[in-house]
Amino acid sequence: MTSTTPSMQQAQQAPTGPSRDLLETPSVRWLPGIALPIAHAAAAMLALVLPAIARADALSPSLDWLLPQRVYGSSQLLPGERWEGHLSGERNVALKPGIEWQTSTELSRVRYEQMMPVRAQGFGLSTGPQFRLGAAELSLPWSAGRDTHSVGGGSTWSGGAPRMTVALGPNDRIRLEARISRRKDAGSTKRKRTTSLSWRHSFGDAWSMSAGLREMRETDEADASITGETWASVDARLYDGWRWSLASSLSEARTGSASAASGLQPAQRIASFSLSTRYRLSDGWWISGELKSAHTSYANEERQTISRSGGLKLYRDF
Repeated sequence: MTSTTPSMQQAQQAPTGPSRDLLETPSVRWLPGIALPIAHAAAAMLALVLPAIARADALSPSLDWLLPQRVYGSSQLLPGERWEGHLSGERNVALKPGIEWQTSTELSRVRYEQMMPVRAQGFGLSTGPQFRLGAAELSLPWSAGRDTHSVGGGSTWSGGAPRMTVALGPNDRIRLEARISRRKDAGSTKRKRTTSLSWRHSFGDAWSMSAGLREMRETDEADASITGETWASVDARLYDGWRWSLASSLSEARTGSASAASGLQPAQRIASFSLSTRYRLSDGWWISGELKSAHTSYANEERQTISRSGGLKLYRDF
């Protein structure tokens, strides 16, 4: 079950009020550990864009350009088990023709009530330039954030995700994307690298089809895993504002020792199928829903699992 919150809603990766556990774990405990790298990255980025920002006629002395242009919020509740809230904001600043600076922030709060109560909160920042070069678009975002938990401490993460989109014609686009990230907690450091290639074809204004390949590599001090995935989807914009998407994917994961990454063994295979819809109401309000089914088979065990899930969300663009 999902509901929304209004302006700056109260959470995108935010609750009815601060819990005692969260109040007893203030952000000041983890801020010093990430303040220095974030400050260095921010200073480098500002050195690149401040001259262009100073020349941008659209920017006003009131610094309104620092505020988000779009704010999204949602909350999800599973009575007696889980509550989750998210709040996010986005802002695009035009530096000069063909160059924009994009920034997004995200807050989250999660509460679990099963067996042992757990409280978690997170903050994320993504910022970077986007270039339009004829038929191509190049984005170079950098991101960082912090997650904290009432049990087990927390972790910091950072990374980059350059991507290029090229229009092959009026109806076809291809996208190449690479993601590199690192997550560090008290006991280990995990690194993740993801590369993907996708293609999208439009059938007029109402229908489109997409397909793609993705590979993800994860390593820490002891273990390593590689997951390969192929996926496809059909999307439709129907009359009266309805949007539908039918998607399926097949993935296979291999795991093993980090010291012998070339000898990883098959671990599991997942086939999934989903149907989602979105409808525009009025005054920026949207309602969306999804049904999903996943079939998992394990290589080292003679067992299979089938999971089914569904959700409904009501949210607003500001």
